Amino acid sequence: MKMRLVQSLGVYALWVLVTLLGAKWLLGGEEAGLEELVKNGIGWQFVGASALLLAAIAFFRWNDLKFTAPHAVFAVMWLPVVLLLAISSLIALTGFPSRTVTLYVLFNTFLVGFSEEVMFRGILFRALLESLRIWPAIIVTSLLFGAVHSLNGVNTGDWGGALLQSVTAAMSGMIFIAIVLRTGSIWPAIIYHWLWDGVIFLMGVAGATRGDPSASSPPEVAPLGAGAFVFPLLMVLPNFIWAMWLLRKVRRETACEEHAKSA
Repeated sequence: MKMRLVQSLGVYALWVLVTLLGAKWLLGGEEAGLEELVKNGIGWQFVGASALLLAAIAFFRWNDLKFTAPHAVFAVMWLPVVLLLAISSLIALTGFPSRTVTLYVLFNTFLVGFSEEVMFRGILFRALLESLRIWPAIIVTSLLFGAVHSLNGVNTGDWGGALLQSVTAAMSGMIFIAIVLRTGSIWPAIIYHWLWDGVIFLMGVAGATRGDPSASSPPEVAPLGAGAFVFPLLMVLPNFIWAMWLLRKVRRETACEEHAKSA
C-alpha cells in the first residue's frame, strides 16, 4: 500500500472521530435527529473536522486536490441545478424556519459540504488514484462516503434511517465525483453539496418546527414505510443517472490527461 494512501486513511479515521465524537459531545451523549446538529448553533465538530483536513493538506503538502478554477460548469451542472431548484420549491410547503436558525443551517451545511468533499473527493480520491484505476477509485470513494453516513445512527438512534441515508449518500457521491472530474475543480462540488444539504435540512427543520414545540425529547422513530424509503431514492436518482452519463468517457479522458502531462 502506498504511503499516501496510508496517510489519507489515517486522516480519514481522525476525521470520523472528530465528526462523530464531536457530535456526541455536543448532544450531551443523547440521541437526537440530524437537524439538531445544524440548527442550534455553530457545529464545532464540523469546524474541527474542516480544520483537521486543512492542517493535513498543509502538513503533507497535498497540492493536487483541485482547488482550481472550474471549466465547463454549465454543461456539467445544468441538470443538477434544475433538480435542486425543483426540490427547493418544496420549501413553499414547509416555509423557512427563523432567520437565526436558517443562518445556522446554512453555515453548518457549508462546513459539512466543504469537509466531506475535501475528505472524499479530495484527499481519499487522489490517494486511491495512486493505487487503483480510475473507476475502482470512483467506486471505493463513493462506497466509503455512503458507509460513513451509517454512523449517524450512533447519534440519532435511527439505524434504519441511517442505512437509507448511506444508500442515497453513495448515489450522491457519484454526482459529486463526476462534477470534480468534468469541471476540473472541487469547488463546484463543494457548493452544490452545500446547497443540496442546506435545502434538505431547511425543509426538515421547518417541518419539525411546525410540530409540537413542547416536546422535550425526540419522538420515537417510526418504521420506514415504502414511501419514506422510495422518495429519498427518487430524489437522488436523476443526479445518479446524470453522473453515469458524465462519467461514461472518464477512463479515456483521464488517460489522455495523463498522457498530456507526461508528454
